[in-house]
Amino acid sequence: MNTLPPDSSRPGEVDDPRSRPDFRPEHYPLANGHGAPPVGAMERNDRITLEFLAVYYDLNCDYAQLLEVRQRPPSPERVGAERTCLQTIEKGLIARDRLEDHYASLGVLTDPIAREGFTRDLKIHFGNVDAAGRRRRDYYTLTAYVPIPLPEGASLKHVPMKIEGPGFDGEY
Repeated sequence: MNTLPPDSSRPGEVDDPRSRPDFRPEHYPLANGHGAPPVGAMERNDRITLEFLAVYYDLNCDYAQLLEVRQRPPSPERVGAERTCLQTIEKGLIARDRLEDHYASLGVLTDPIAREGFTRDLKIHFGNVDAAGRRRRDYYTLTAYVPIPLPEGASLKHVPMKIEGPGFDGEY
């Protein structure tokens, strides 16, 4: 049932579990205390959110299956089914870890909020938004100090340049 197989190298190509015929809404976590982005969302942060929600949904479904198996009377079949469930959960955890590793370079952090073994809410923090949720600019201003000696007898007044920064009024 895992959305992102452990050997997948293509995060981003995840089907939204809400589109599946066997979708179980009780196992779909919230995203930052709210509902998920719409199915088919195209904005980058929404797509990333949907990927994480899909992985945690699958983990929740796999855990529910494990709980069902554990309700059966003890038997060799139950032991085998439990082992299979645990292996499936492990594959889901590997998929989740790969997804986290893939998006770590973008500053994406996830904090699952669990209750009774199920992830109920997924706090997702993006590196491209500030604490208030406002987008940061896609470009950065870098400042460097590069000493350039002037030719002998030259003055800064003869060099065309614009100086900005603390202590400068734009003219030299």
